[in-house]
This record gives sequence, structure tokens and C-alpha cells, in this order.
Amino acid sequence: MDIDQLCRTARTPADLRNLPGYVEKVNPAQVGLRRVIWPYGFASETHCALTNCGTPHKAGVIIELEDGTVSNIGHVCGADKDKFSSKFTVEMLKLSESRRREAMLPILLDRPGLEGTERQVRAAYHEAENWVRRVAAFAAVCPEADRELRRRINSGASMAVVDVVERPESEVSDLIASGQARNRAAARYKEIEKGVIRGPAALSLTEQRISSLWRRADALLAANPQAVEIAALQKLFNESVHLPEDARRVLEECEAARVFFTPGSFALMAMLPMSQKGRDLLKALTVDILDNSAMRPIVRQALANAAGDRPLNKKQRDLQRKMEAIQRAARRMRLT
Repeated sequence: MDIDQLCRTARTPADLRNLPGYVEKVNPAQVGLRRVIWPYGFASETHCALTNCGTPHKAGVIIELEDGTVSNIGHVCGADKDKFSSKFTVEMLKLSESRRREAMLPILLDRPGLEGTERQVRAAYHEAENWVRRVAAFAAVCPEADRELRRRINSGASMAVVDVVERPESEVSDLIASGQARNRAAARYKEIEKGVIRGPAALSLTEQRISSLWRRADALLAANPQAVEIAALQKLFNESVHLPEDARRVLEECEAARVFFTPGSFALMAMLPMSQKGRDLLKALTVDILDNSAMRPIVRQALANAAGDRPLNKKQRDLQRKMEAIQRAARRMRLT
């Protein structure tokens, strides 16, 4: 067993003193530091071997000196100017990097594990494809509802849909008499909850997100973790942790989409603040309409124009009229 392995097995000050080549006293003015071998944390105290320190401590590091001997110092004092100065700091960073590599490499060299992550990502991508198109189509067909829902999401507002109605005069009088309202104006109206729009997390699904997920999985599998610097290795390790989490999140959003894109949800959305045209669109909306191939050019243009609200050209207006004809036909079918 080499000295590095022996140092890792040291559990007590006695184990430390029994290491081959161990010296109890080190004068940093006479012998320099070669490297930091391994940290320790003992249940009982031992002394720093530096002749100008000697502080009792439980946590320290085993060091190799330039003359080949081995000793120990506390994990704090080694960087002092009258001890090993910046050399100690550099060697501690090397130790930290070495330990980080040692912890991360087994995960990144586990090919079956990484291939399992890739399968998760691809499954999430394929599950999300249709929902991504429907989210984009919904934004193009029902822009008023889309804006209102995203406003609520971004502000943390409730997804409850309420109807404001005027209270009967008797109810107004009872509220004032009981002290629940100060005057008639305060008691005049009340809110009645009509329902809660479920699955708004579906609106987070975008082509950019799911395509990025796929590219990240490919990059992780293509990387050689043994040939990269520590910063790049850390990024690869982070990806190995985050990719399965991101894939699960996409699948959760797909489940949310299943309850978001339903007639019941569309009916509730039609009660949100918007124009009558917007309400009519929602009342006639179905998943089949969103999936209709005639919608796709409009969806692409709507996404391209999202920032500027530029008008559609003649061809796009013609396609939009076709879509509206489909919607009118759908309304008639629902009424018959």
C-alpha cells in the first residue's frame, strides 16, 4: 500500500505517527512543502508539527515535505507567511480539485447511467412535442387568454375564475348590520368563484426548452470527463444531476397540459377579462382545432412576431380565415 492510501486510512493521532517517514517536528524555514496528501478529522486532538505553531487541533492535513518525509499541520496555519505561504494555498486547491474529481468521475464514467438519463430526456422530448405545438397554437388562436394567464403566472396570482355579481338589498343590509361592511358601497358586490383553471404549467412548454434538453444530453454523452479541466468537469457533473430533473419537469408539464387543454378549462378561460371575440374563440376551441395543419404557418408567424405584434400578410390572413371557418363549423356542431 503506497503512502497516499495509508494516509487515507489514518483515523487517530496514533495512526498518523505510525505512517512511514513521519516526523513530529518541522521547521518551515529549513524544509519546504512538496504537497498536501490528505485531510484528517480526529475525535481527539493532535499537535501541529510546525515548530513555530504547535497548536492542538482535530482537523488538519497530512503533508509531504521536500525531503520526502511526512508530517501533519492544522488546516488553517499553513498559509501564514512564516510557514508555507502561498505554496500551501496552491496545494490545498490541488487537493480540493483532486477530491472533487474523485467524487464526480464515477458518475460521469457510468455509461449505462448516462444512457439511462439520455433515454429519460428523449422520452420527455417525444411526449412534449405535440403539447409544445398546442401551446404555440393556443397563443396564436387565443392571444388575449394567453396573455392573461401568463400575467397571472408571472405575478403569482390565483388561477381562480370569479364572477362579480350584485348582492340583493337584503344581503347588503345584513352585512352592514353585522358590521362586516362599513357602508352600502362596500357591500354592494360579491365574487362568486366559478372554478380554477388547472394545469397552467403547460404554458412553460416551448420548442427551445425541449430541444435544448436533447442537445444537452447529447453533449453529456459525447464528453470525455477525464480530459477536461475541473470547471468543465463540474459543469458535466451538474448536467448529470440536472438533466433527469429537467426531464421529469417536462413530463410534469405534459401532465398539466392534459388538464389544461380541455373543454372545461376553455370554458373557464372564456370568463377571463377579454373581448367578446376572444370569448367566442375559447367557447369553440378544441384540441383538434389547435392540431389542424392549417394553423401551423400562423403559429410560426405568431411566434416570430411575438415581440412586435406585426400584422399578418395576405397569405396568413387567408389561412386565418380558414381557421375561423373551422371554428365556426365546430361551434355549429357543438350546438346541434
